Amino acid sequence: MNYPETLKITENIAREAGNILMTHYGKTHNIKYKSPGDVVTEADVASEEYITKRLKSEFPSYTVLGEEFGLSETELESDFCWAIDPLDGTANYAMHFPIFAVSIGLLRKGNPVVGVVYDPNNNRMFCAAKGHGATMNGKPISVNLNTKISPDGLFGFSSRMLHANHHFISYFLKGRSLGSAALQLCAVASGFFDGTTDLGTKLWDIAGGSVILAEAGGKISSPQGTPIFPLPKDSSAYNSDAVAFLATNGVLHDECVATFQERRK
Repeated sequence: MNYPETLKITENIAREAGNILMTHYGKTHNIKYKSPGDVVTEADVASEEYITKRLKSEFPSYTVLGEEFGLSETELESDFCWAIDPLDGTANYAMHFPIFAVSIGLLRKGNPVVGVVYDPNNNRMFCAAKGHGATMNGKPISVNLNTKISPDGLFGFSSRMLHANHHFISYFLKGRSLGSAALQLCAVASGFFDGTTDLGTKLWDIAGGSVILAEAGGKISSPQGTPIFPLPKDSSAYNSDAVAFLATNGVLHDECVATFQERRK
């Protein structure tokens, strides 16, 4: 397949979905709770409906996995699967906090090969296709070259980490939680963060950002250091089960894995 051409189409779809989000942004939302701490608004639904319709029109044989509507088929038959988060950072969005994104990733045989993360409020478009590098608004990006975990470095995490792994987080004194796993992956890919981690995210949160990170020179794995990708077709991640990950600039990865293991004891 032509990854750059697919990326161009995906970028256009993400931008239009971002426009939908901005149309609703700042208004009073009909907020529903899927589970404690997991909210959905009418903007999530409108964005996902648009993205799904466009992707099925452009790539009719591909499976689509979305946060709000799940898999487009009863089982994963195609080698290609789109994983989309129509609004990553819904809680931020609902409270009018301007950190949220559209995330779209394409997996081929379980490996992410095309990724777009669009931050519409700040007009930042992060893109990558396997073998073609990563960009932000068309300009190449890369991870930082930090070789040692430093108290002055920035490290992303989710609020879930504070409860289960506060000893690990306390090691990174400048930890930050943006409320968007996709944007935190892009922060690592852009060199702002040394790394980011989450124990309870979903495939659609990281599918797009993981391509961007890899093409920017970073690395993603489980917190224990085992590969996340390729995902087998029978992986429970396709059925909305949680995915634990650790992402870094690559150079720090082994040290972060070792620190995670040590701090959990």
